[in-house]
Amino acid sequence: MSSVAYHRSPCPGRIFEDLGVGFSLGCFGGSLIYFFKGAWNSPRRMKIRGGLAHIRNRAPFMGGSFAMWGGCFSSCDCLMIWLRQKDDPLNACVAGFVTGGVLAIRSGASNAFKNAVIGGGILCLIEGVSVVLQAVMMRNQQIMQEKMQKMELERMRQAQAQNKNPWEIEFNEKEAMSGAPKSFEF
Repeated sequence: MSSVAYHRSPCPGRIFEDLGVGFSLGCFGGSLIYFFKGAWNSPRRMKIRGGLAHIRNRAPFMGGSFAMWGGCFSSCDCLMIWLRQKDDPLNACVAGFVTGGVLAIRSGASNAFKNAVIGGGILCLIEGVSVVLQAVMMRNQQIMQEKMQKMELERMRQAQAQNKNPWEIEFNEKEAMSGAPKSFEF
């Protein structure tokens, strides 16, 4: 058993999950695209029927393409996690590079390399934005925690200055017996 800390589901299941998600997204996106394309190319009074027929004929192919990309990417990502024993953004960048190359290998080595660079670049951009957003969110959370700590320390100082126990909660017996306090009534 490895000591890799996953931020997603574990690897064998991740591949099948990404296959399904890729197929679903491809079919949904393909349905939107192919409906408008089929409706545009249909004669008058046949627009909706033409759009639906084009969805039925073409959307599963786009779903299959997305599923192939998702499955290949997840397989490469899991392979990188297994090789490096780390789950970090570099794995996704390398997996995008390899996936782009593998899926374009039939069109020749130079075209496969171009697609590999494009796939790796896109995944590096996505991972870079993710890392930056995560750092900004963590900094905002840290600032909020510091503000809350200062407020709580000030409240405790005021309670001590008034010779009150800072941990004591003010309790009104009438409000407790009557149910919800007046401030919570609708």
